Amino acid sequence: MNNVQDKHMSKKFDAKSTAQDVLADVDLKGKRFLVTGTSAGIGVETARALVSRGANVVGLVRDLAKAQAATASVLSLIHI
Repeated sequence: MNNVQDKHMSKKFDAKSTAQDVLADVDLKGKRFLVTGTSAGIGVETARALVSRGANVVGLVRDLAKAQAATASVLSLIHI
């Protein structure tokens, strides 16, 4: 493991920890993730947290219109 992984493996999280808490100091540039349920709730929040750390996220949904509305704020985090 590298130092970042070692640091996070020993860090304690609880029910009040956010995705940003868990991903703090983690660089996900060049990594790709597949997230299901990106039309609402935890799927959108997971995508948002991953994108904010530089990840490329592919989202799977059943309702494309609902997903487009839900992920508009996530798309605003992408710097092209």
